[in-house]
Amino acid sequence: MSDPQIEKLLIVQDRDTSLQKIEQELTRIPNERASIEKLIQQEEANVEEARHALKEKEVQRHELDVDVKAKEGSIQRFRTQQLEVKKNEEYRALTHQIEQLETEIGEMEEKEIELMLEIDETKKIFEAERAVIEARIEAQRREIVLLGEREENLKASIDDAKAALADSRTGVEANYLEQYDRVKNLTSRPPYVAPIENHVCGGCHLRVSNEVSKEAMSAGEPHFCDQCARIVYA
Repeated sequence: MSDPQIEKLLIVQDRDTSLQKIEQELTRIPNERASIEKLIQQEEANVEEARHALKEKEVQRHELDVDVKAKEGSIQRFRTQQLEVKKNEEYRALTHQIEQLETEIGEMEEKEIELMLEIDETKKIFEAERAVIEARIEAQRREIVLLGEREENLKASIDDAKAALADSRTGVEANYLEQYDRVKNLTSRPPYVAPIENHVCGGCHLRVSNEVSKEAMSAGEPHFCDQCARIVYA
């Protein structure tokens, strides 16, 4: 490379790329933070959903217990009535009601036992899963803290990066800077200044014409890839 202006442009490009990386990372951090916060919300919702399911089972067990006690009260009342009735058919009717209630109580007590066993097992699973989820949430919150620290460091360095870029541009001729800025606006990604090696542009990786390859070796003005319009040098 024999063009000193190209050497200066490469320094501009290096500083420019460094600044762009800082700006891009600063742009990504809020999205990363929001993504992690969403994960935490989902984790917390999962814990709450499991807690609610466990509470529902406990409510069902309590309701069964209340129903059993109510039926036991009815049985006691019917037994008292049996002592007062004088007709056999009335006594038999009360006996039938008592037997029916006792059958229902037996079924409900079996269901209550099953539910209690299910609650115990659900509690074990819930506590184990909650511990794992809470550990994940804690790790995710640490990630958010680290992102915040990274964001502060980037914000602190961005002014230096801008100053370094501005300083690198001061020694470059106006026509070179003008073309550099034009290419930067036209090109979706760096490099904006690329070498030609074996007739291939280092920016788009396509073969350039022999004329471009030859011109890129001369100094005095910027030369461009005839495929991607980047500034090229050889």
